Amino acid sequence: MKQKESRKISMFQYLITIALVAILASGATLFMYELKNPMSRIGKSDSDGADLDNVELLYELINSQYIEKVDQKKLVDGALKGMTEAIGDPHSTFLVTDDAKEFDDSISGSFEGIGATMTIENDYPKIAEEPIEGAPADKAKLKKGDVIVKVNGKDQKGKSLQEVVSKVRGKKGTSVKLDVIRGDNKFTVDIVRDKVPLESVTSKIDKTDPTVGYINIKSFNETTSDEFDDAITKMRKEGAKKFIFDVRGNPGGVLQNVEKMTSRFLKDGETIVKFEDKAKNSYEEVAGKKFDNGHKITEPSVILVDENSASASEIMAGALKANGFDVIGTKTFGKGTVQTMVPIQGNGEVKLTISKWLTPDGEWIHEKGVKPTIKVDYPKYLKNPVIDQSLNYKEGAISSNVKTINTYLKELGYTNSEANDTYTAETVAGIKAFQKDNKLEETGNADKKTVQKLEQVTMDHWKDNDVQYNKALEVIQKK
Repeated sequence: MKQKESRKISMFQYLITIALVAILASGATLFMYELKNPMSRIGKSDSDGADLDNVELLYELINSQYIEKVDQKKLVDGALKGMTEAIGDPHSTFLVTDDAKEFDDSISGSFEGIGATMTIENDYPKIAEEPIEGAPADKAKLKKGDVIVKVNGKDQKGKSLQEVVSKVRGKKGTSVKLDVIRGDNKFTVDIVRDKVPLESVTSKIDKTDPTVGYINIKSFNETTSDEFDDAITKMRKEGAKKFIFDVRGNPGGVLQNVEKMTSRFLKDGETIVKFEDKAKNSYEEVAGKKFDNGHKITEPSVILVDENSASASEIMAGALKANGFDVIGTKTFGKGTVQTMVPIQGNGEVKLTISKWLTPDGEWIHEKGVKPTIKVDYPKYLKNPVIDQSLNYKEGAISSNVKTINTYLKELGYTNSEANDTYTAETVAGIKAFQKDNKLEETGNADKKTVQKLEQVTMDHWKDNDVQYNKALEVIQKK
């Protein structure tokens, strides 16, 4: 889903995006996996056909008169893309064959590639996390921090993350050659791509309270419901008596899976979600064995949301809120429509909005979001814009970037003064202390490496001091 434009991206949003973009390219969506006989719903157009005759005329005119040879498939793809764009709905789009496969992979719970999440650092792609266990990258012994300088012999300096990912991913059974730098060592690996599962649910017992289980739901793909059930079982075996569920940053996914999962929280017969189509026909889905096979979550539970919790995440949050659960965090994204995929033979697929969804109490949250029952915002320091890393900041510099640097230094305890936009002697001293603690050259200047490390340490600091999670823990411990 497109965010509102003309808005500077914050450091928090930037880092979350980096973590997701390498494995999930579909954006916020609520995808109806099965739409019975979609073509049977097509009625007679108001047009007498003359408009489509004009489309065909233009196609023939370009083919016969344009001075150079034209790729006919590209012409048709362009027409299909143009029609869906003309709707003006950011969630309805035509996907050419390769893009359609990317989307299908993102909701299938697996993709074909090497199984490593990447980021860009110092103009080169870098392995951001330890590769997925058992995946090709893991078998090739790649590690977190490895820098990929070449893909199939081509230098990757300055390439975008999406460009790199598109080259590294590929069909199962094909191979990709990577030139890698690890510390002072350089080596080359040939990796055979394979099918790699996408882990959409993680869980752990709270480190301060062994009776509280934390379950993070990153997306709703085809395997999420099963992963969710496994996580619940695992947490119960480890002693969990209460749960914190986290859908912050979750962009949505497969409708049927969020219905299965939400049903587990509700009594049979309670409404999960309502729908309304173009003809104003409405129906609702209710909790019951159809979705949860009688397996209920009866333990006290709360759910964490934020402004990037969208679509399927909002269905879960809306249903829980309507049925008396605490929803903690900030107002959600506000995406209240449902899409389906319709194949266009030989060209790709159309992702088309076919209905709106409403909360159990009949509210359409589109462009409004689900309001939390307990509002807890992110700390102000996370809302600063990303620092421009192309500059070297020194004493005397004045800019909004310097104010962000000062803000982070104060938050991390390296300075005491109120953050302002001037690079002062105190800033120099704070940067030197920071550089010393992080084994960087102690220049007192905020160069690219220092800024990157400062942003990383600030993000880690937030993870260790997550005010929204801490509030959820406080609330759940009282239940």
